[in-house]
Amino acid sequence: LALVGAYILAGELASHEEHGEAFTAYEQIMRPFAEANQALAGRGATFLLPRTSEELEARNQALASLQSSDQENMPGDESRDVHSSLRLPDYAAALEAAAKRI
Repeated sequence: LALVGAYILAGELASHEEHGEAFTAYEQIMRPFAEANQALAGRGATFLLPRTSEELEARNQALASLQSSDQENMPGDESRDVHSSLRLPDYAAALEAAAKRI
């Protein structure tokens, strides 16, 4: 989130003459993406720190499926969808124009 946010903020600042407009555009782009990713945060604790033998077994099976490339049992379809839900804008032209103004 930090890297994506920094990229979007830099691009929006380069794309707008007024910083207030840039911040508004940044928030409109980032807020849904950040909120969706933050909603997933609590779900990872069980995977990272299993408390029961069942959670430990589920974690071990998920890790084993990553090694075997077992696509059917791969964890994280929802997470993958959320993490890749934002298409990064191309700010190349805006960054070039901003560099010329400096």
